[in-house]
Amino acid sequence: MNPNSTASATATVREATSQEIREWDGIVGRFERRRVYHKLSWMRSIESVTGARAVFLVYEKDGGIVACLPGFMRRIGFVKLFGSPFEGCQTESMGPLFDASRVDLAEFLPAFVDHLERRMGVAHIEFASNSLDQGPMEGLGFEGQQVPTYRVELTPCDEARTWDRLEGKVRTGCRKAVKAGLSVRMEKQEGFAGECYEHIKEVFTRRGKAVPFGAGRVRVLLRALQESDQVIAMSVRLPESDAPIATGIFLVDGRELILWSWTHCKKYGSLRPTELLTWTAMQEGMKRGCTTLDMAGGGEAKVKFGASLDGRGFRWLRTRYGWLGVARSLAKRTYRFQQRLRGRIGLQRTEAVGRKAEVGGV
Repeated sequence: MNPNSTASATATVREATSQEIREWDGIVGRFERRRVYHKLSWMRSIESVTGARAVFLVYEKDGGIVACLPGFMRRIGFVKLFGSPFEGCQTESMGPLFDASRVDLAEFLPAFVDHLERRMGVAHIEFASNSLDQGPMEGLGFEGQQVPTYRVELTPCDEARTWDRLEGKVRTGCRKAVKAGLSVRMEKQEGFAGECYEHIKEVFTRRGKAVPFGAGRVRVLLRALQESDQVIAMSVRLPESDAPIATGIFLVDGRELILWSWTHCKKYGSLRPTELLTWTAMQEGMKRGCTTLDMAGGGEAKVKFGASLDGRGFRWLRTRYGWLGVARSLAKRTYRFQQRLRGRIGLQRTEAVGRKAEVGGV
């Protein structure tokens, strides 16, 4: 028996072999609910910027892989944590995938949990997924926290139908942006990552928050996914200077389009670049056959794009030791406070620079 496996009478949980990891996209591609986040390129990009070790578990039954669980292992002192994914790694969801015709959640998930805790020594497990049933999860001792998102229906065979579902002010904004001479550029150049990150910093700063990741995260993401054509990177630019005033990154896998980053310069907000950016991304997604756009989180402003609330997403947490759950909550609150503090300092500095510029121009 593989020393890194846990066996029952009819099935085995084990870490994927080197060959299976090389073929990982083909393995997850068998499962209906797979997302771009389950793919090898995404896993490696997260691994490279966070330092957490990528882990690939499979559940083998009757000679075939019927479920898999990609995730990340992190150690804090003597405590091992497993996240699929960890909160805060710019990964909306992941969690296990399975063939519902051959296995159900109540069968394979206890085997994965047992392997992680007994074989790998994990003390804390967390999943984020929209496809895990509440009953089996709570039966295993997981606590669920709802993570809703907004989702837009796309109609590739009838683009006009998707256009008509946009609120009138969005359609008007798109027309205004075009009339102002704004253009949308599909981005492939390395320099776009820096432009995009500067826009992200501006958005976070004006909200009084600090960006929770560095510019390298954007570069790594684009480099990893552009090779497999799983990303739509774009900018909206002014007509004369060609300066970018809005940027966006959308992920693509199968029939799903996912918003990852969505920004604009406040100075040019009246030109409605975000409306033009988003509609263009929706058009590009429909050209690729996408039937849904996940807008990656809440925010009532997303409703104007024809989005409706999707409450299926949950973050599921299981902690072996009570003190560890308390420590995690405290660390989370401390981190958020620190981010808000850094953000307020950044906002004050930006406002001070703006006041100084205004005085200098008088």
